[in-house]
Amino acid sequence: MIVDDRLDTVLRTVAAGPTAARTQFLQLVDLLRREDARGAKRHDSALERLDSLANLLDEDERAALLRQTRLTDAALVARFAAQEPRVALAAIGSARLPEQAWLALIPALPVQARGFLRHRRDLGANVEALLARLGIDDFGLPLPDGYQEIPAAPAQTSESGAWPIDEAADGRIAVLTPAARTPPPETDGQPGRNEGIGAIVRRIEAFRRNRDAAAGPADPTAPHLPFSDEARATAPPRITAIDLRCDASGGIIQAGLQAGAGLGPMLVGFRPFTTEPGAPARCDAATVRAAERHVPIIAGRMELTGSPLISGAWRIDAAPLFSADGGRFTGYHALLRRPAAHQTAGADTASGRPANDDVPDGSADRLRQVLHELRTPINAIQGFAELIQQQLFGETPHQYRGLAASIAADAARMLAGFEEIERLVKLESGRLESEPGDTDLAELVGRLLKQLEPATVSRQIRLSYSRPDAPVPVGVAKIELERMIWRVFSVMAASAAPGERLATALSEENGAAVLALPLTASLALHDDETLFAPDQGRGGVQPVSAMLGHGFALRLAMAEARAAGGRLERRGSKIIVTLPILTQPEHALSELGGPAAGAG
Repeated sequence: MIVDDRLDTVLRTVAAGPTAARTQFLQLVDLLRREDARGAKRHDSALERLDSLANLLDEDERAALLRQTRLTDAALVARFAAQEPRVALAAIGSARLPEQAWLALIPALPVQARGFLRHRRDLGANVEALLARLGIDDFGLPLPDGYQEIPAAPAQTSESGAWPIDEAADGRIAVLTPAARTPPPETDGQPGRNEGIGAIVRRIEAFRRNRDAAAGPADPTAPHLPFSDEARATAPPRITAIDLRCDASGGIIQAGLQAGAGLGPMLVGFRPFTTEPGAPARCDAATVRAAERHVPIIAGRMELTGSPLISGAWRIDAAPLFSADGGRFTGYHALLRRPAAHQTAGADTASGRPANDDVPDGSADRLRQVLHELRTPINAIQGFAELIQQQLFGETPHQYRGLAASIAADAARMLAGFEEIERLVKLESGRLESEPGDTDLAELVGRLLKQLEPATVSRQIRLSYSRPDAPVPVGVAKIELERMIWRVFSVMAASAAPGERLATALSEENGAAVLALPLTASLALHDDETLFAPDQGRGGVQPVSAMLGHGFALRLAMAEARAAGGRLERRGSKIIVTLPILTQPEHALSELGGPAAGAG
């Protein structure tokens, strides 16, 4: 060859597709790894073409191509070692460099590529010493002294010939191929006993028995081989949603199940809008009243009896249907859904209290640690914002001072929210108790309602309050009680619609103070799970709205009432707060306006 123009020829070829790109990649690597290619005029153009081919071939394809060649050029090895991990690993494994080239190349390699070198056992003592100085010292174990390789037995051949063995002549670990397999041991010393179709069938049956015994009950949704259903006991799928159509009289005329469509007809004919205990489908009283008024039903309660697949508690969301000619009511289109697990926990569900109120100590500690880690940067941000707003670093434009004041206010609200979260965790885990005291609940509620009026008068929300004439003393500190009642009032005011009327009533029942707080029309439509959800109502626009959501505020008030020896629960469209009345001597009651000790 007078003129070597192979590199020019490859560069003139356009890689029109993936196959051509792979071929050209291999050609360029093979040409560039040669020593005579370094001085070629098109050497830099070839490197640029390699980079462009990298955009056409993914990481796995380039790594597979590099494993097919031998890299003898240190610059080319360094170029590939700086690319993706799989490409770098393939380049390090395919590199064939002399010791001096390794010693010059290794310090310039990325740390990840140096780590790949610990799998090589043919680098030499000097190269390994250099790697050890660079922190790479976990090499493969060396062969023991006096080690002699035992020649492998001749491999069995198939009818079509022997399989080739992939020899590793460079001292690296060889890849086992089918030719290296050893014949299975004879079980009884009789050759040919395990040969034939019968032996294969017995081995398959033994494998299936061992697999089934180790796997245990099979997952019915897991993929499996065809014709294996005979030996597999499939469990019926769990139904979590049912689509219903009801006529104007309330009877179900159509039912479609999420799974197991054959069970749908068993619901046809049921009349669910009833509270009779013996009915196969029944609802709670609020859902029945909504159905009688032909209004939308949101998160109503329904109980079904029948097949185990559909029996149990459900939640119903239903939209009324009206005819196009005259607007005559024609029925409901409803969706049944399974409630959350804690909603069926018994009495706690009826009161709106989540069944998992008790927070494990470990979880509480971890949450407090997270809150501490969050407070540190926010405190720093708040401090720097206040420094800028107060111009302690020098004169600051008013625009930046306004932004700094806004940031400081946001940080203060976040820190207050963290305190509320930590308070809830401590109350629910029993690590925080309510501070005892002597507070007149009747006077406190009246005062808080007056404070609430400025936020409600602009929307024409009317507040009313009925209370006993005598004071109602409870054994809770004033600040604790005020904080608890104000949380419920803030939720009430933030979710009330313009013109809505909210009536609050305080009474005494069996030695306890019972405060009935109204749920607004929007909140009364929710079930307990939605009402007490942590993010319910978050982002209210009213200044009295709960910062972390209505559900969080109600849950925190519930925990505070429980810590004070009372309870907070939902009864229909009201929130009921029950607190024990403080027992006082007769002379103390006289001072509060009660009967005197010697009256009469």
